[in-house]
Amino acid sequence: MKKKSLFLAIFFIFSGFCFSQSADVSKSDPVLKAMIEELNRSYKKLKNAEKAPLYFLQYEVFDKSSYWVNSNLGAITDEGDNSSKTLTVDARVGSPKLDNTHEVKGKESHSRGSNSKSIGSLQIPLSDENAIKAKIWELTDNSYKDALDKYLKVVMNKQVTAKEEDKSGDFSLNKTSDVFYQRVELPEIDKDKVKEIIKKLSAKFKKHDFIINSRVGFYAQNVNKYIVNSEDSRIVMGNNYINIYFSMGARTKDGMDIHRNKNYNFDDFKDMPLEKKISDDLDSLIGELEDLSEAKDQEPFTGPAILDNTSAAVFFHEIFGHRIEGHRQKSASEGQTFAKKVGQKIMPDFLNVYDDPSIQYFKGQSLNGYYSYDDEAIKSERSDIVENGVLKGFLMSRIPIDNFPYSNGHGRRSEGKMPVARQGNLIIKSQKEAPYGELRKMLIDEIKKSGKPYGLIIKDIAGGFTITQRSLPQSFTVLIKYAVKVFPDSRPDEVIRGLNMIGTPLQTFQKIIYTGDDSEVFNGNCGAESGWVTVSAVSPSLLFSEVETEKVKKSNEKPPILKPPYFDDQISIGGEK
Repeated sequence: MKKKSLFLAIFFIFSGFCFSQSADVSKSDPVLKAMIEELNRSYKKLKNAEKAPLYFLQYEVFDKSSYWVNSNLGAITDEGDNSSKTLTVDARVGSPKLDNTHEVKGKESHSRGSNSKSIGSLQIPLSDENAIKAKIWELTDNSYKDALDKYLKVVMNKQVTAKEEDKSGDFSLNKTSDVFYQRVELPEIDKDKVKEIIKKLSAKFKKHDFIINSRVGFYAQNVNKYIVNSEDSRIVMGNNYINIYFSMGARTKDGMDIHRNKNYNFDDFKDMPLEKKISDDLDSLIGELEDLSEAKDQEPFTGPAILDNTSAAVFFHEIFGHRIEGHRQKSASEGQTFAKKVGQKIMPDFLNVYDDPSIQYFKGQSLNGYYSYDDEAIKSERSDIVENGVLKGFLMSRIPIDNFPYSNGHGRRSEGKMPVARQGNLIIKSQKEAPYGELRKMLIDEIKKSGKPYGLIIKDIAGGFTITQRSLPQSFTVLIKYAVKVFPDSRPDEVIRGLNMIGTPLQTFQKIIYTGDDSEVFNGNCGAESGWVTVSAVSPSLLFSEVETEKVKKSNEKPPILKPPYFDDQISIGGEK
């Protein structure tokens, strides 16, 4: 088994993709058949049952299977698998111009559930067609009645609140009638072999007494989505998400909890990392955690910095990506940072940004944000957001906004939520690139130019959060996990801890002055009002003329008084190891 991961021995069978674009496939798939037949029956009977018409009906089933196992200090801590099929029903009452999903404003907007993106969900049987139909019927009835009730509240609310600036309506006229079938199956796994390997990896933590908690795990999930609607869309699509991960935590003497972790994401077992690669990375991050435990607590700082590539990808996802989601440009509760800036320069002219969920791989790395159709049965497509620093558009679901009346395939959600515009694969391109070594030299030049005693290289972040609502300060915080001071002289870099990067987007983007040529992928799961969705971002390293940081909260708890119990076994009677 030359140059192959030991993990490759784990997996025996990989069931490939099943492709079909024939409507006849519904006859052999009991879930799809039940959904189509019940939707046709319900829509025909309900569309004119009340004065306010049911003008759109959609069913979506999330068919999920997963297996996971975790290990701590050489022992299995938990293991499980799960299969479920969850139904969500979208019922729109009224008209595309005004329907039950319209945002309620004024005093009524604060009443419980007025603008909730939750619409309910229901577990359905795994295979029996008649039992599936019964559950669909049950949730359809509840959803239809709820839509009628909400529509009446919307109409009344319109009569007592100020006129809206955005006149775009509530539902775009993208007619979706595609038929697409691409179901994916989860590969069979040799679970004993998986457990053997993660136990071996997790046992390595036992050599280090300063580590308080640690974990190594394996997670594989298969997701197939079924979508049928009253516009004759018939979509079945699937993805596999496979993840190997490890994490570790410690506490400094002054009571700050510190952490290091790493994830390896892939959708095909042929792309799994070598076991040696994971083992070496684990050793490297143990060293970083030890450095952090001895590092000085950082004081607030403003000055030049480099944000390394993967961290830069997370930065763009959090700080920019959420602010260019279409529905945020019209909601009365949102800050609408970029709503009126189309055609204006919002970034340096060497930067371009687009989101393209149709891309499955970047430099051989699978992208979590890949999908064929969104959760509104709209085919995924590239959306150009920024060209040469100028804002060109937004990520759009079927919630229209002024001057952007159509979806570009970014309507996404998890089960039981309304779809809204969400990111897929956010990609940042630069026309001012340099090798990383040159970028570091530019950083030192900026330090000297600014007169600061040092600059920062932010190597790893734990994500962050961005506030987009106008009721709060519309700022961002990036949670820094590992960073170093870089000095303008010959002193070596110094590991620091206890800081977060903060700011506001309009100001911060203007301080990007150059980028690396080292684009890398961030894969993750993103939570927002429409639930959790899989996402990716791709970015080169970024050089900032100035960033701002703040001190982080700490627990002030002392580290454990005793060594871990397994260290007693490593000490002889004479007190020597």
